[in-house]
Amino acid sequence: MMSETLTTHAGTLEDPAKRAQILEGAQSVFLAEGYEGASMSLIARAAGVSKGTLYVYFANKEALFAAFMEVACRRSTAGAFEALTVEGPARERLAAFGRLFLGFKLSPEPHAIERLVIGESSKFPELGRAFYNAGPRHGVGLLSEFLRRRVEAGELDIDDPTLAAEQFLGLCMAD
Repeated sequence: MMSETLTTHAGTLEDPAKRAQILEGAQSVFLAEGYEGASMSLIARAAGVSKGTLYVYFANKEALFAAFMEVACRRSTAGAFEALTVEGPARERLAAFGRLFLGFKLSPEPHAIERLVIGESSKFPELGRAFYNAGPRHGVGLLSEFLRRRVEAGELDIDDPTLAAEQFLGLCMAD
């Protein structure tokens, strides 16, 4: 059976399993060493690939970090946002989502990633942007889309689904 392939930034075919292997190595190095302390050599070693292979998949450390952020944020929140895809009344779906989202926010992985981003973003503002785009912005977009669909179906009456999504997520994290 042939594995699915994608095109890398260099235009060559990419093996998804190899990409995942690299991202796992990147996660361990970024979380242990921080962004500044992580080198492409350390990441290649942790991932069990050559430095050349690393550069076939990612143009530079910033691109690798952005990919790591996207995968880590989406993997961590997948269960919560999946609750919005299940059939059922909006009230039930939002309650289930809220519980799952809170469970995600209280787990160790998001805190480790947030500490990394906060600690390094004064020197590397692009890290904050990568985190925001992969995490909070993406999450607001998914929840906003759920709310918009429910407004179109006549189930909810919301003037601004994006604002409502931001407020709902904020309430999930409030005391």
